[in-house]
Amino acid sequence: MFLDISGFTALCEQFSLQNHGVDELTKTLNDYLGRIEDLVLKAGGDVVEFAGDAMLVLWEAPSVESRVTAVVKAIVCSRKVMKTCNNWDTEVGVKLGVKIGLSAGEVLLTYVGTKSFRLFSSSGQAMLDVNAAEKYCDKGTIILAPSAWALCPERKGINVEKLDEGHVRVLNIRKTWAESELTKESTPQEQQKPKAMDEFPSFRKVNMKNVHKHDLRPFIAAPVLHKLEENQPMEYLCEMRDVTVVFINLSLDHGHDHSRSLQGVFDKISTAVLQFQGVINKIFEFDKGTSFLVLFGLPGFKHEDEVGHALQCSSQIIMTLNDMIEVRQVSVGVTTGKVFCGVVGHPERHEYTVIGPKVNMAARLMMNYPGKLSCDEETRHRSFLGTAHFHDLPEITLKGMDNPGPISEYIEADVGKDHSIPEAKHAILGYVAEFLEALNTLDKVCVSSDYRHPLFLVVKGEPGVGKTRFLRSVIDAAVKNDMRILCHRPSISSAGNPYTTACYVIAELLELGGISSPQEREQVLEDRFEGTELFNSLSLLNNLLGIQLTAHESVFNLSPAERTRALQRLLGRIVQGTQLDSYSGTLIAIDDAQYVDRDSWGYLRYFAGYSCLFVLGMGALRRSEGALEGPLVPEGMDKVLNSPLCVHVKLEGLEPVNMEALLCQFLEVASVPRELTNLLASRLTGQINPSWVKQCVTNLLHHQLLEINTEGRQPHCNVAEGVRLIDLEIPASLNGCMVSFIDRLPAAERTAVKIASIIGASFNSAVLSHLMPLTPTHKVLESIGGLTSAGVFIYENGQLRFQSVTLQETAYGLLVEKQRRKLHERYAVYLEQRFLGFAKKKKKSFSLRKKKSRMVQERKLGGSGEMTLQVIYPQLVTHWRKAGNQTKTVEYLIHAAESAVSLGSTMQAISFIYQAKGMLPTQDQVVHLDALAAQATTSLFLTREKRKHISVNKQRWQLAAAKALRASREAASKDGIKAKQPSKPVDLYHAKPVVAPRLPAAVSQEAPIEQEELRRRDWPVVAMTASATVLLFLTLYYTLVIM
Repeated sequence: MFLDISGFTALCEQFSLQNHGVDELTKTLNDYLGRIEDLVLKAGGDVVEFAGDAMLVLWEAPSVESRVTAVVKAIVCSRKVMKTCNNWDTEVGVKLGVKIGLSAGEVLLTYVGTKSFRLFSSSGQAMLDVNAAEKYCDKGTIILAPSAWALCPERKGINVEKLDEGHVRVLNIRKTWAESELTKESTPQEQQKPKAMDEFPSFRKVNMKNVHKHDLRPFIAAPVLHKLEENQPMEYLCEMRDVTVVFINLSLDHGHDHSRSLQGVFDKISTAVLQFQGVINKIFEFDKGTSFLVLFGLPGFKHEDEVGHALQCSSQIIMTLNDMIEVRQVSVGVTTGKVFCGVVGHPERHEYTVIGPKVNMAARLMMNYPGKLSCDEETRHRSFLGTAHFHDLPEITLKGMDNPGPISEYIEADVGKDHSIPEAKHAILGYVAEFLEALNTLDKVCVSSDYRHPLFLVVKGEPGVGKTRFLRSVIDAAVKNDMRILCHRPSISSAGNPYTTACYVIAELLELGGISSPQEREQVLEDRFEGTELFNSLSLLNNLLGIQLTAHESVFNLSPAERTRALQRLLGRIVQGTQLDSYSGTLIAIDDAQYVDRDSWGYLRYFAGYSCLFVLGMGALRRSEGALEGPLVPEGMDKVLNSPLCVHVKLEGLEPVNMEALLCQFLEVASVPRELTNLLASRLTGQINPSWVKQCVTNLLHHQLLEINTEGRQPHCNVAEGVRLIDLEIPASLNGCMVSFIDRLPAAERTAVKIASIIGASFNSAVLSHLMPLTPTHKVLESIGGLTSAGVFIYENGQLRFQSVTLQETAYGLLVEKQRRKLHERYAVYLEQRFLGFAKKKKKSFSLRKKKSRMVQERKLGGSGEMTLQVIYPQLVTHWRKAGNQTKTVEYLIHAAESAVSLGSTMQAISFIYQAKGMLPTQDQVVHLDALAAQATTSLFLTREKRKHISVNKQRWQLAAAKALRASREAASKDGIKAKQPSKPVDLYHAKPVVAPRLPAAVSQEAPIEQEELRRRDWPVVAMTASATVLLFLTLYYTLVIM
């Protein structure tokens, strides 16, 4: 039985328009559906599936005789449902009705999913027959498919109207006909009736109940599971809320195994949906073929960019499914708006579902625009995606939709798209003088014919003042000036990984961002630049890009100083050489530039040059580890910020006069109550912090203290009835707002937030459980679920992350130093056990030889294992350093250097060696570091074709280094100047410690004193004659990173 209910959409609309509560709507829906299901269950049927306003009912019939009885029962049940539930009156004046289609035959139940989440769908010939019968249905009618009509006994007892293709409409039945047919099978059925649960022993009932819970758990929707785990009533799930509805319809090739095809489709869809934080609600094949219903914005899955994510997720699904040979066509309909979400049905058969006009509209779009990703105007408007992503579709009359509005097709447009700095819908408020300064800087870059234009535009300000929004406006202005745009947004986790930003910028300029294989990168570069001026210099990028291009003779014979200058010139030439003639310049925007790694700062100024401008959004700088005062300012950053070609713009916040306009933008309304504007303005201590305002209104909406009224031409905001905003406590700052928010969380969730703040950018539940050993795992998961629902955490790509970096930093600041150290140590131990296979040890000790055999075994194999270690070692360095364990910090700096050397990341290796040298390593560690330095610096001059000359080249520069040291010592003794021992090693060119190489045996015999000198941990700075200074200066390049 396919039972389609009419009037549900109108019912939801009327309840919303007449301001009836959600509880009243829920009661009306459950009364109606409960009555239908009660009749079905009494007739021996079972409700298998819901689909919004439709349901599928089955009667099990294993034999031919039982099929006849099942058809009679279904016809009798349909008549009772029609008599009782058709033209059902509701309190808002909407009449609910039903139409029913019946068929008989084989039904296949296909289960798809994973161990943690499963769904099932119904298919088979009987499903095809009932779909065909439903096409003949009108409100208040019962249609029999030919398969059901063929099984009807004593047709004289049933009055029907014959329709096309063997279908019949049931007009009436005789009471005696039904009774005589049902009594034929009553006795055998009674004999076969299973025992009721009450007839089993009590312990058996408990065991069966536990088994059922375990087996049914994967089939329960995630929002329902959260409430079940919290032991909250299901009615708390019922609400009217804004949701983005995605209907996906598939045309499958019947030449393949259906169950395997459906599982393959589910895997593709679920992967994308999980990545974009949506929920698969249903699969059904009894109405519109094979269809998936995906929802964005359900409780626990609410996030700011859910509409845009829904479109991007749908686009990704279409691309992946089109690659499957089993799929002939994919159609997707996307709508956004207020719908009813909740649990509806009979106490014994209920389901979490969504009902409303937007649900029906998504299904209509899916079916009326085949092969396209169509969306309504509200989705297009609220996605905040550029107009380049949308094309208008021809107007089509949609069944049941009087005025659907413009319909658009979404197209994934990658050209010119910024993936890291979000686009803005509204004009920027305030900051007039600051924005004019930025526009003036852009004009100078575009019209300049030399290198004397500004190279950097630095946008500073406290968290939340609108730096990202300001950068977006500058980018939009640059686009209008026909500039090429390149954007990057480093995270706090990448700040400790050397050369991350520099490598990203180079790769993007050379269009290598999507290519990870060194061989493919080499081939792309050779094909693109062969025959150009840049071709002979590309080998200078080998160490930055992880490639091994053959060094041209003009490059191979360069001295270290000449190689450095050549690389600097090359970076600027790359910007200019890859810029098309249609562009007036290049703008490289970096948001959260305070997280740019220290090694990349030295390169940024070399990119900036002819018609190229860096725009940096700079947040608050963090202190260095162990520093008592002052920010951590790397040398390269200091040179950029203090350069005469650097323009500074500081955002102090918006003027109070912008409060009302800002509220209207955040709430997307035309007006806000004066009471709200006055309340927030009264809490200001100076300028407006937009993020603080957004957090405040978000909290007010979350607690239903504000209401958005959509009546009239434009929406407007009202204060909820009975609420006095003046009585509410509003935090006086963004940090205060965050602290207040954390303090209002339940105790378990508050603890989880603080502990999670020490981990970093992303983590999973297992990590949090390890850091909370005294808390049961299920309690940790409860806390994570609550924090996800509250918007503190976001689930993304199988990982959890903080919604806001500011919130993470605020939570971290609430921990006392002792707690931080303990948690950092606990997490470092977890990383060792998880990725390095270390067992817990009673005593902490360091033995390089003992651990080298274990940890280097995987390194010898190379490949993905080494790549994993390259990611893990910097994390271990960070957490052991913050735990105050210097021994462990040095240990993992050494391993990080080993890993970098193994992968050919020479510059990263030198950076790690430099850090380890500055942390008082042991004598054995110094020797090992010297060996690593020799290996790393030697590789700077090697190519695939020149590696056979390693011993000759190595000895040559090592002997030169020994002679330079001897000359400097003799010069110092002649001048009578005593060598001065500095507190730290000094690099005469880069202001970095010198990494001294270990000398080969041949050199050791000729110059034992020089070898001992090179092995010393601290190199003395001596006064030298001009000739000795030049000699030493040139020689040291062989042992340093070539910047």
